[in-house]
Amino acid sequence: MQVLKDELRHRIMVEAQHLFLQRGYDRTSLQMIADKVNISKSNLYHYFKSKEDLFYELTDSAAEGLKKLLMRFRDKRFDPRTGAREYQVLLTEEVTSLLLNEKYGLLLIMEQASGTRYEGLRASLIEIFAAKTAPLIADEDNRDLLSRIMAQNLIHGVIQIMKSRMRPREVRQSITLLVQYHTDGINALIG
Repeated sequence: MQVLKDELRHRIMVEAQHLFLQRGYDRTSLQMIADKVNISKSNLYHYFKSKEDLFYELTDSAAEGLKKLLMRFRDKRFDPRTGAREYQVLLTEEVTSLLLNEKYGLLLIMEQASGTRYEGLRASLIEIFAAKTAPLIADEDNRDLLSRIMAQNLIHGVIQIMKSRMRPREVRQSITLLVQYHTDGINALIG
């Protein structure tokens, strides 16, 4: 009996993930999820108290991984000034590991979280990366704009890599190239 409950819970999560990825959190209802799984909405409540609980079940692990990445990014060792190669390796390894472990949760957080506690997270990430880069840019008049553009490009590039559904080796290669592009851009602007 427990196996059947676990299987149904898993099916609910898989179908909810598909719907959230396609429609977004705010345009997906519990009734839609229940219909996809062929159960009643009231039966769905035996597994998840709310749509919000279901969404966070699918995304909290990715959010925790992102939080750890940000903590590492704030670490002194994880700094473009420590040397381009070391920075590239650290950023590549951290981002690749997170993408391979939490791809769909990250996509939900980055692209489909309108109406959730993660709604502004993408913009916050851009600001954090821009703030880390801005002090390095020699052009004081354009420092904030250039660092924000570079951060947006980095985050957007990571999202595009996630969407492409590549194998782990391809993810690593793509992230390596993206990080190299990012760090080369920083280095070109350092005065």
